[in-house]
Amino acid sequence: MLPRDLLIVSKRKGSIKPRYLKDTQIAEELIEIFREYEGRKYKELQEKLDEMEYVNYKVVRGLSLLLERRCEFESISLIDGKKIREFLFDRGFVLSEEERNKIIDEACKHFNLSREEIEEAMFSDLKEEQIIKKFYYIPPLELIKRYNLSLTQTLLFDALEMLFTISGNYQEVFRKIKYLGLMYEIEGNEVKITGPASLFKKTRKYGVAMAKLLPSIINADKWRIKAKIELRREARIYDFELSFNDDILLPRYTEQVTHFDSEVEERFYNEFKSLNTGWEIKREPTIIEAGNYIIIPDFGFYKDGIEHYLEVVGFWTPEYLKKKIWKLKNAKVNITIAVNENLSCKKEDFSGDVIFYNKKIPLVAVIKILRKLEEESIQKEMEGIEKLEIKDEIISLEEKAKELNVSKEALSRIKIPNYCIIGDKIVAKKFLEKLKEEIGEERSYEEAKKILDKYGLTSRALDYMGYKIEWKGLKPVKVVS
Repeated sequence: MLPRDLLIVSKRKGSIKPRYLKDTQIAEELIEIFREYEGRKYKELQEKLDEMEYVNYKVVRGLSLLLERRCEFESISLIDGKKIREFLFDRGFVLSEEERNKIIDEACKHFNLSREEIEEAMFSDLKEEQIIKKFYYIPPLELIKRYNLSLTQTLLFDALEMLFTISGNYQEVFRKIKYLGLMYEIEGNEVKITGPASLFKKTRKYGVAMAKLLPSIINADKWRIKAKIELRREARIYDFELSFNDDILLPRYTEQVTHFDSEVEERFYNEFKSLNTGWEIKREPTIIEAGNYIIIPDFGFYKDGIEHYLEVVGFWTPEYLKKKIWKLKNAKVNITIAVNENLSCKKEDFSGDVIFYNKKIPLVAVIKILRKLEEESIQKEMEGIEKLEIKDEIISLEEKAKELNVSKEALSRIKIPNYCIIGDKIVAKKFLEKLKEEIGEERSYEEAKKILDKYGLTSRALDYMGYKIEWKGLKPVKVVS
C-alpha cells in the first residue's frame, strides 16, 4: 500500500482506474541505485533518488517506497543519539559558535566521549543518517506487479463498497474476511464488502483491512472486482472495475495470516489437542451457508464420520451480534456456540447447544457435547447392523467395521455369537480352544507371548482362555491354566 498522495489515477465518464505500470525500465534503474547505495547513508540515497524524480515523481517515490521496505538500516554510532540531543537541547539555544562549543564540551564530560563522537552520534539514530545495511533484491517485473497491487489497494481506501466474484480460493478469501473483521453480504454469486467510506468511525483502519483482502482475491483462478469510490474533497462517486482478464501485471501469492483470532481460541485449540479424546480438531475447517451469508466456524471436530462445529462469539457491536445470531440460526448444520458471558444475549437467542464462557472456553462442556453426538451415532449404527456374518477365525475389528461401514466402537459393542473381541481383533471361540491346546496347561510367559504374537493377539487373550499369569516381582514369568 502507498500513501494517498502517491496514488495516480485516470478518470473517464464516471469510472476511475489507477495508472498501472508495464514498462520495467524505471524499476530496473531504481533497483540498481538501491543496490549501488547499499552500505551508504540513507540521505545520500535520497539525494540520488531526487535526481530521478524528473521522470514522474509519484511513480519514482512509489517504487522507491516499496524498495525502501526491503532495506535494513542501522545506526553508524553505538551511542544513543536521542539522549545526546536531549542533553544538548536542555541547555537552550546557542547564539554563537563559542556557546555551541561550550555545550558540546559539557556533553563530552557528561558522556565521557570525544567531540568527534558527540558530533557523529548527535543525529545518528535519525533515518537520514542511518546506513543501508542490507538491500533485499527483487526482480523488476515483480516490483512492477507489487506497485500495481499497491495502487489498487490505495484506491480501495476510499471505497464505499466492493463487490467481487471468485472461482476457487473461497477458504482463503473468507478466512481473510473474517480475520480482518470485514462486514459482508452475499448477493447471488457476488460477495459485497461494505467499505470504509460508508462508516462514521474507523475509516482508516477499515480501509487498510479492506485493501489487505485484495491479495487473497487476486490469488483465485478467476476473479472480478467492482467498487464504488468516493475520493476526498470530491462529491462524485466513481466506478472501479478490475478482473483477471485485464492486461494488468499483478502478483499472485498467498499471504500468511494469524491462525487465531484471540488468545481464548488459541488456548482452547492447544488444550483440546493435548487431550486423548479420539476427536480430530481443525481450525476454520470449512464454509457453511447461512441464508445469504457464509459462516466459517472457528473449529471443526471429526471422528468416525461424525462432524461437529464450534463457533466462538466474543466481543462484537450490538448490530454485528444481532446479525451473527441470525446467521447461526439460519446455518444448515448444527453448531455449538461458545458465547462470551459479557455479551448481552441469552441461551434462547441461539439454536443448538450454547456454552457461556469467561476468559476460557470450558473443555469439559465441549467434550460432553461431542460424547453425546458420538453415543447417538454409535446407537444408530448398532441399530443399522441387521445381519452380521463372520467366517474368519480371526479378523481385524477395523477391517470388519469398514466392511459394514460402521465405527469400530459400534461394532465392538455388538454381541457376536461364538465370537469375542480381544483388543482390536474379532476372534472365534473355537479358535481360542485350539490356541489353548497349542499353549498347553503350563508354559513360560515368554513362550506363550510368542504364540499370541504369531496370531496378532494381545495378552488379554490369556484371560479369555482361562489362564492365570504368575509374576516374579514386576515381571510375568509363567501362564497356568
